[in-house]
Amino acid sequence: MIETRTIPVAAKVGWAFGSAGSTTILYVVNVILMYYLVTATGMDPALAGSFMLAGRIYDGIADLLIGQGSDRTRSRWGRRRPWMAAGALMSGLGMAWLFSGSGEGGSQAVMVMAALLLTFTGYSAFAIPSSAMPAEVTESAQERTSLMAWRTFFIQLAALAGGALAPAMIAWGGSSASAFARMGYCMAAFIFVSMAVAVIATAGMREQAVDHERGSALAGFGQLFANRPFLVLLGVKFCGFIASAAVGATGLFFMRDILARGEAGMAQFALASGIVGTLSVPVWRQIARHAPKPAVCAVALVLSAAISLSWLAASPAESDAVFLARGAFAGFATTGTLLMTLSMLPDAISYGVRRSGLRKEGLYAAFFEFFQKAAFAIAPFLVGLFLQASGYRSGTGPALVQTDAAREAVRLSMALIPAVAQVTGIALLLFYRMPAGSPAASIEEN
Repeated sequence: MIETRTIPVAAKVGWAFGSAGSTTILYVVNVILMYYLVTATGMDPALAGSFMLAGRIYDGIADLLIGQGSDRTRSRWGRRRPWMAAGALMSGLGMAWLFSGSGEGGSQAVMVMAALLLTFTGYSAFAIPSSAMPAEVTESAQERTSLMAWRTFFIQLAALAGGALAPAMIAWGGSSASAFARMGYCMAAFIFVSMAVAVIATAGMREQAVDHERGSALAGFGQLFANRPFLVLLGVKFCGFIASAAVGATGLFFMRDILARGEAGMAQFALASGIVGTLSVPVWRQIARHAPKPAVCAVALVLSAAISLSWLAASPAESDAVFLARGAFAGFATTGTLLMTLSMLPDAISYGVRRSGLRKEGLYAAFFEFFQKAAFAIAPFLVGLFLQASGYRSGTGPALVQTDAAREAVRLSMALIPAVAQVTGIALLLFYRMPAGSPAASIEEN
């Protein structure tokens, strides 16, 4: 039987703390990298978007291999933790290298791509096995939601590290090459430490014993595609990832070219969003005790779409209070969506595992990560093409002035792309049904 007792709080917190590191990677790569390539290295926006697309294609393939590998691993450390330890090391090294400014011209492009691939590989090696754990360490939907509440808390903490501190460090350094490098080194240290803590803390978590691997890879995919709740949730999360990726890829351009707030503005927005998001975790947790998770998730997505559309009316003339209030509401709404979808994920995975009898949690987590990577590849690529087509000029400095068409492209990328994706996610939630009799089909009572 899968372990059903209450998981110690220290183990929950330690496991969840690793998400702060893995999510910091997503923030830094999605929010900073494209801006760094266009402004600091002078790369064309379309080429910068292509770099990120190529890295994500590689990463998507690696995800599936890592998921299958962690399902099949047998060691005294368990199935998941050896991969997580390797991921912590690779992620830290890759992030430190990514913004180091190694090479010049064509060689710099090669160095950036190599560092990006190393970072992505480390991220997947950690995140996929870690994400597979909740579905196999407990059968309790309440314990899974508790795990995911802690994870949501630390994901919002990552918003303060990757979303607020990283842009602030760049602003403090005058957007110089050395400022980007220092930011990369600091983020690398935080990423490694948080992931290493998770590896150590999960030593006490019991995994489901698997003596022999049952079923081929094709059987595992068959199980996955027969799991309707998981597929619907996958679509909802994909829409959410598209929205987040579009905002991340456009955010710094929007702050500089539309609101005239620069990197400091991005740091302030992320700070307000991260603080409110972190504090609102117990609020959403309490709401979920009295309403179905899909309904709560839909409400959070409605709030997110409204906030996205509000960027259409934003201008440099708006007060700091309005600007920060938007960040606070964004943090509140994002936390609701994040907590609900994360807590629904292990429920859907556990349903599929019980239905088929195949222990393929790693494959589920890998497929989930694959769609996340696809969204975080597609959105920046489309934003890059859109900006390039509008005549957006790369580089930096006071002499650089964007055309009205380029500025409008930035505004639409920041507002309409996320809003359309979020509304689509709301529509998909109408099809989410956990089969009757499933432990996750009822509303939590505690």
